[in-house]
Amino acid sequence: MADSSPDSSNAVSPELRKRILPLRMMIFDVDGVLTDGRVIYMDDGSEIKEFDVQDGHGIKMLQRAGIEVALISGRACLAVEQRARSLGISRLYQGFKVKTEPYAQLLAETGLEQNQTGFMGDDLIDIPVMRRAGFSVAVPNGVKHIFPFAHHITRARGGRGAAREICELILQVQGLWDKSIERYICDRVD
Repeated sequence: MADSSPDSSNAVSPELRKRILPLRMMIFDVDGVLTDGRVIYMDDGSEIKEFDVQDGHGIKMLQRAGIEVALISGRACLAVEQRARSLGISRLYQGFKVKTEPYAQLLAETGLEQNQTGFMGDDLIDIPVMRRAGFSVAVPNGVKHIFPFAHHITRARGGRGAAREICELILQVQGLWDKSIERYICDRVD
């Protein structure tokens, strides 16, 4: 079967391909990456966050393909915990102003090397992990200061399809795309 993905991985540079091929875990920041970065506070002090369902489906596709997903956020919010649970993400780290701490913990717990991890961020707090991960991604709505530390910048904005875009790119480069969508083409959705 020919590559049926909308954006074939053939356009990926050899350097980017070299960074994506060994990935076994993709780590996402939350605010500004899985959301558009806005926070709505209710009168009772609770927060409302908006997540993109297609981003979530991309994450599920990565997981089904055997690539683990983790979230590291500088802020803590019940909505993020609920979103992680709904996506089956058990590795959730919230309230970490120094994100290298949970990143090091992830490496220790999983036995993965840095080159086997990817990280997607949008702000200054993300730079230390972006510098360590084998594949670092920024969103175009991120602060410009992180762009020099990114191996790739998505076309889609955070909270508006950026995570889905990167999930599809990983699946395509690793040759997992056709197998990932087979369940839909063959009318087998489980």
